[in-house]
Amino acid sequence: MIAEQDGHIITWGSLSKWSDRCAYTDTAEVSLYVKETYQRKGIGTQPLIQLLNEGKKQGLHAVIARITEGNTRSLSLLQSLGFFYIGTMKEIGVKFGKRLDVYLLEKLFS
Repeated sequence: MIAEQDGHIITWGSLSKWSDRCAYTDTAEVSLYVKETYQRKGIGTQPLIQLLNEGKKQGLHAVIARITEGNTRSLSLLQSLGFFYIGTMKEIGVKFGKRLDVYLLEKLFS
C-alpha cells in the first residue's frame, strides 16, 4: 500500500509472511514507512489501520511488528491500535553506526 501527495510517495506499508513454515500461515509482519519530511503529522495512522483491516479480512490471526530502539512514536501508535509488547531482541539492528535493540509487538484478531 502506498500514499502519494503531489505525485510523490510519502508513505508505504505492507503485510509480509512471518515465516515460511505452515504453522504460521495466519501470522504476518506489518511494515510502515513514512517519508521523513511527513513524519509526526499523523499520516501513518490511516494506512496502518487499512493494512490491519485488510489482514483481518484475509484471515490473519496475529500481526507482528518490529520497532527499533528509540522509535517511541511508532511504539505509541502501535499500542494505540491494540499491539502489545512481547519481547526485545538485543542489539540485532544497526542504524547510523550504532547497534540497537529491536522490540517485538503483537496484535491478535479475535
